[in-house]
Parts: sequence; structure tokens; C-alpha cells
Amino acid sequence: MKKLLLVILALLAGSVFAQDKPLTVGVIYIGTANDYGYNRAMKDGVEAMKKALPAVSVLEAENVPETAESERIMSAMISKGAKLIMATSFGHQEFANSLARSNPGVTFVHAGGWMIRDNFGTFFGATQTAWYALGVAAGHMSKAGKAGFVAGVPIGYVVGNINAFQLGARSVNPKFVTRVVVTGGWSDKVKEAAAANALIDQGADVLTMHVDSPATVIQIAENRGIYSIGFQSVEARALAPKGWITGLGFNWAPYMTRTAQEVMAGTFKGKMVREGLKEQMLVLAPFGDAVPQPVRDAVNATAAKIADGFTPFKGPIKDNTGAYALREGEAMTNADMGKFDWYAEGIVGRVR
Repeated sequence: MKKLLLVILALLAGSVFAQDKPLTVGVIYIGTANDYGYNRAMKDGVEAMKKALPAVSVLEAENVPETAESERIMSAMISKGAKLIMATSFGHQEFANSLARSNPGVTFVHAGGWMIRDNFGTFFGATQTAWYALGVAAGHMSKAGKAGFVAGVPIGYVVGNINAFQLGARSVNPKFVTRVVVTGGWSDKVKEAAAANALIDQGADVLTMHVDSPATVIQIAENRGIYSIGFQSVEARALAPKGWITGLGFNWAPYMTRTAQEVMAGTFKGKMVREGLKEQMLVLAPFGDAVPQPVRDAVNATAAKIADGFTPFKGPIKDNTGAYALREGEAMTNADMGKFDWYAEGIVGRVR
């Protein structure tokens, strides 16, 4: 018994001391870190990790393209001593994985991918069910029963977010319509502005989006006197003091801190991590002043239901052509987030 106690104490001590072991972390961002969106959320997570783990030092690079240039930048970070690389954009995966093969002593984590190795893991928020709560908010707040959704690239993951939003809105207003405009890129302010204005011109009184930075869409909504719902960073609420409803933000700090601790302790093993509202990798943004208490209560209750395991993706669900996308007894889970190739009933738009 005494021997077992000594072993346990030694393990605990090793865990504590591991946090004091110096670790250099390299982080690459697809855009500008202070974009009120995707990159801002990543940056906030990195800063929280540094605060929680004083032994961690960070090398950062902004505006890193999804090309071989990203591999060169990550390689330079490794040459400067980085033992943990965080590649934060979808298109960085191939290049990070290539480096993981040739640098087995370096740990890599990638946002949103699927490639797994002993020293390569992926992480992302289980956003699709969470978007249902944002749809409930839109359904309550829209007087016209019409929302506009600006989408960057219509990959299955984005399509699922749009579907959950529409299903949530229709749970409040069965005639709700969501019109989608695809820009074709994650960060094209000119096209985002054109899309936002076009959607308002077509009757939307709520705008939301899935692009890297929500700033352009939110500011246009605010300037034209309609509501907005944000995505990526909860900080986006600062852009719309009058029309902000709520939003969905990533909370990367716990995952990043945990991953750095595992690297320090030598216990990291690559795996796919997908966490949502339950694990607080995703959080609801504070409500805007325009949102009445009954709506806040309804949205919070929906978010709690989702955190408890609710999914909107259970049949029967029809797509926007009138055909069944999911029949009675069929369902989709977080593991299926990349497989959406249809829009739900009431969505105006085409997936391809």
C-alpha cells in the first residue's frame, strides 16, 4: 500500500512539474488575429494558454496562406525550437501533416481536419447542433420571418450549420425562410458586403454568417437597422450596439492548455477532438440590449437542451426540393458534420 501511494505521489508530482517545463508553441493564423472572428477566437485561446502556463512561449504568424508557404513558416518555427505547432485553418492540414511525418519529435494539432498520427491530432467545435439555438433566436426576433446567411465556402460543415439554424428558426416560425449567398472564400470583404446588402434588399431583417470575420456583415446590418447574429468570436457583439441578438463563439483555451500540458508531460497522442456546448468549447455570446427576457430564456433553454444531447438532425426532415433528406428513424451526429450535401426545407439556395 505504501509503495502504491509513493507511485501515485510521484505521478502527481510529475504532472505538476511538467507544467513548469519550458515549451515553445508555434501558431499560424489564416488572417489577422484581431478580426472579431475566427482568428480572434484562436488568439484569445492562445493568450489564455500562455496565462495558464507561464512556462509556455509562443511564436505566431498571421495571414498565413493555405499553400506551401504555410509549411515553410511552420518549418521555421520548428527550427526556432517549437515542439507544438497549432495550424488553425482548414487548408493548412496537408502541409502540417507533411511536417509531422518528417518531425516525429514535434506535436501538431490542426483545426477542423481529419488526419491522425501519433504526433498529429485535430480539434474543432461541434457547431452544427449549437447553431439550432441561434435559429431559435432568429425565429423569435425576426418580424419578417426572413434571415440572410452569408456563407464562405459551402463545404458540408458549413451547410450543416445553415441547416441547424433554419431548423431552429422553423421550430419557432414554421414559415421561416433563410436565404443563402455564397461568396466562394473565407475572407472576401467586398463579396461579403455585396451579399449582405443583397440579402437585406430581398427582405431579410436578420443577418448571420459563416466566414472568417463577421465584421463586414454585422456592420452592414447595424448600419441598415436590422438584427445580426454572430459566429466565431463572442467579441463581435461590440460591432452592433443596437442590432446584436447573440452569437456562437469558440472557446479554445481549455483545449489548447490541455494539449500543451500533454506535450510537456510526454502523454500526447493524436486523436480527433470535437466538443460543443456541453464541454464549453462553444459558448453563446451575451445577448444584445434589444433582446427581451422571454427570448433570452428560450434561447438559453435550447442551448441547455443541446448541451444535454439534443440534436435537430433526426428524421423526418425534407430538403428544400421537397424530398426527404432524413426519413423517420434516420439521424446525423457530430461525426457526420462533413457529410451535409442538402439544404433543409425553407432555405433558398443551392449547395453546389
